[in-house]
Amino acid sequence: MNVTLLQTVFLDGRSPTLEHQAKLPIINPIEMGMPDGEAAVRAIKDDPEYQAAFKKAYGRDVNYDDIGRAIAAFERILIFVDSPFRRFLAGDEDAISDEAKKGWVLFNEKARCVTCHPMSPSNPLGTDNRFHNIGVSARHQDFEALAKNALKALQEDPSEQKLDELALGTDMSELGRFMVTKNRSDIGAFRTSILLNIGITPPYMHDGSIETLWDAMDHYNKGGEPNLFLDGGMEPLALTEEEIDQVVAFLFTLTDQRFAEENRQQLERQKAQAGKKRPLRDNEMAFRLKLAFEK
Repeated sequence: MNVTLLQTVFLDGRSPTLEHQAKLPIINPIEMGMPDGEAAVRAIKDDPEYQAAFKKAYGRDVNYDDIGRAIAAFERILIFVDSPFRRFLAGDEDAISDEAKKGWVLFNEKARCVTCHPMSPSNPLGTDNRFHNIGVSARHQDFEALAKNALKALQEDPSEQKLDELALGTDMSELGRFMVTKNRSDIGAFRTSILLNIGITPPYMHDGSIETLWDAMDHYNKGGEPNLFLDGGMEPLALTEEEIDQVVAFLFTLTDQRFAEENRQQLERQKAQAGKKRPLRDNEMAFRLKLAFEK
């Protein structure tokens, strides 16, 4: 949803346009697995409906580039920005709850979410379109070893098809933006996710390792998982349980009205799940009662 408003596509930004992105899953071996673009064309070119549709749209026979253009054209209509919060920004004070309003204040101040997730009428997505290492998978990954393996693999085959395979089908996916730029400072960095409709799109983070928005807030509250490449903006937040609830309440106001019922159900489900399965909060980290390197 709303992908047309992004500056780059995929969480590591390896694709510059929707047309470019749309063609990659077709030939990726763990997605559609077609051997190449011509094979994809052969699979549909004899279908009378496709023949007529491509002739009407492009004035020519089916070809791989036009397949990408057609998919991208469809993706551009998936705009879902009519949220209660957007109406609140437009002046409707009753569009969101008092708890969510407090969450909006925290979002811009103590919780520091706005640093990477700017929200305004002119920028409704809630992303800075930049790349950050927020310490999600650091506990489980040897970034240095992965980076060396990635550089070797990309030197042997520098094609964008190989990059797409490595970034999606191997542990090198954890390297994020580094796979594209090969800059050491980009190790483990991923594009800031869109916040619009976040209530109905769990699980969270690039690897889906966080189940609820309460868990996501716990992650940020303690300052992420320490690693050499952690973004400098990742700091313990010292948010109380009440403040975490308020920020989450705000986040659930970012869902398009067309998904209002699903949003309500997700709120109830996530709240119940967080109440039962939520990992132990590391309040000592969040409130700086101990340092990251202390056991």
